[in-house]
Amino acid sequence: MRIDHMCSAEIRFIGAFHMARPYGNESGIGWGIGDGTVTGDRLSGDVHWSNHPRRRGDGVMLPNARGVITTPDHAEVFFELTGRTFFVERDGTAVGSQLLMALLESEDARYAWVNSTVCMAEGKMNTQTGAAHFEIYVCENALV
Repeated sequence: MRIDHMCSAEIRFIGAFHMARPYGNESGIGWGIGDGTVTGDRLSGDVHWSNHPRRRGDGVMLPNARGVITTPDHAEVFFELTGRTFFVERDGTAVGSQLLMALLESEDARYAWVNSTVCMAEGKMNTQTGAAHFEIYVCENALV
């Protein structure tokens, strides 16, 4: 497998992130919306997204984010992020450490290459501000 950097992302929640734990423990469900930017040689643009994660009983979040990147040349690239966000303590603040799989799709011929890619993302989230930074990598089949 070849792994190549595709882009960096800066995203944040707009308004409140809603969380419910209806079962008397840490498990539950959440919802929020956000915006941001993606920058890179292969993909860049403005991001609008929503996240509808599950929360496991151990406090790990299971993101289920979907959204659209609007590129400077007016193409739309849709994405889905899934994976794990676990929390670690750094300098007295909880930081969300994120390991995610990203799938992208576009009907625009200039971005059709994303329709046959799988991407991985690593990132961190500031739990106080709701802002996150990701590095996104394209995983390409080296056997082809």
